[in-house]
Amino acid sequence: MIYATRSVKGQAREENRDYADAVFDGVRGLFVIVDGTSKAGSGQLAQGLVQRLMDTYQSRVEQGSGDDTHELATQLIRSVLTDLHAPLFSELCGSTSYLVAVVANGLLTIAYEGDCGCGIVDARMGIEWITTPHCLANWKRDRSHRELACDPARNRITRSYKIGKTPDPEIVIRNALAGERLVFATDGFWADMSEAFQAEVLRTPEIAITDMDDDVTWIDVRL
Repeated sequence: MIYATRSVKGQAREENRDYADAVFDGVRGLFVIVDGTSKAGSGQLAQGLVQRLMDTYQSRVEQGSGDDTHELATQLIRSVLTDLHAPLFSELCGSTSYLVAVVANGLLTIAYEGDCGCGIVDARMGIEWITTPHCLANWKRDRSHRELACDPARNRITRSYKIGKTPDPEIVIRNALAGERLVFATDGFWADMSEAFQAEVLRTPEIAITDMDDDVTWIDVRL
């Protein structure tokens, strides 16, 4: 399993509120990507969530928690998200979209709230998105990512990691096929970039990205 992560601050903000991290321990891949909202403190919350989630998940695996089935991975992700909630919000404020993905035992398990997404990348660098954004523009859950990209109401997310609400991620499961390529991305990637430019940055990850208003972050994974 090979992966690379990149994050670029958008021009519309003074700070990058996107954060991402990834690890492969020889058995499983753990991928976390978050996008802090415009609420005060959301950048610090996003960073804190990523750091503590990565540490806590790996610690529980080391202590014997299993994640080699969809059910076990889902249970572990949910428990970590829930157990981190009170400690994080005793120190921090704001809200954030998040996506957590585990690749283990030939299985992909995704838990998310908000508009971070996961897609399958084909040989031509086209992306088939397998998660559906939680936003006002998609209240019927029947619109493609390209359709949502043109609707300003997509910026009003309907689910997130926030104070006063127990985490309740949507779960997406599928097989993880050897040789497959995945991309985990914030909405700055899938909405603010054209499909042609998405393909270009997947082909050439170090390409200059200078004209985006929103922060742009992605994790490129080859299984």
